[in-house]
Amino acid sequence: KNHHGFVDSMVIAAQQTEKNIVVFFIGDGELRNELELKIESIQNIRNLRFEFTSWIKDVDRVLPGLDIVALSSFNEGTPVSLIEAQAAGVPVVSTDVGGVRDIVADGKTGIITGQFETKTYATALLDLIENEEKRKQMSLAGWNSVESKFHFKRLCSDMEALYKELLKKKNKK
Repeated sequence: KNHHGFVDSMVIAAQQTEKNIVVFFIGDGELRNELELKIESIQNIRNLRFEFTSWIKDVDRVLPGLDIVALSSFNEGTPVSLIEAQAAGVPVVSTDVGGVRDIVADGKTGIITGQFETKTYATALLDLIENEEKRKQMSLAGWNSVESKFHFKRLCSDMEALYKELLKKKNKK
């Protein structure tokens, strides 16, 4: 998931803004202690704070309270977390891995940075940190995109159309 690179990018972004930034690591894993040590070693950056939440079962209740969801992975399949973020109206910053481009409309529902590079990723984060209006626009576009592509009503409609098509073919025989 490249948490170390993400932390490095957050440090760069925080040094370029006056805004206060709180980063939440949602989840847990074998790298937590290592990340906590890395974060402790960072020179005092007055406007940047990291919090570890451990596992949260009802992530859908947490997401709407976030300003940005970040994915800095080197490798992914189809990151459901980005669908969930957009459904909650939260813009995303993500590396261009796996099925990200199938989920995120670059520049409309989030920012896709290409392969991870610390400064480029920091610039994308800073763009959304500094631009509240852009976050609002991406928030609305994200929900609309998820609704049209992934909402259960659309999936049910697709299944209904498939069944009707199959019935037509069967009746022609």
